[in-house]
Amino acid sequence: MCPRCGSVEWAAQEASGRGTVHSWIVSHHPNSTGETDETPRIVALVQLEEGVRLVSNLRDIDPQDVRNDMEVEVSFAEVGDVRLPQFRPPSRILPR
Repeated sequence: MCPRCGSVEWAAQEASGRGTVHSWIVSHHPNSTGETDETPRIVALVQLEEGVRLVSNLRDIDPQDVRNDMEVEVSFAEVGDVRLPQFRPPSRILPR
């Protein structure tokens, strides 16, 4: 829903895939077998350069190295039949 006008209309828009961590947690949520995941997931609220925020996982980083406002870039993971966006520290500095 649009926070300005309340509209529920939408259209797809290409995004850069770059953003910053707005907030994050380390999730110790049980998996489908009822056991806690061996490796806890880092779940982040990512602020994309285009202004949209989305919840996703952070990968390729230790939890103690995550900081609010750190730069991240999108990568994709196959989860079952679904391709999901995930984020990681930039592999290189990209031009803005």
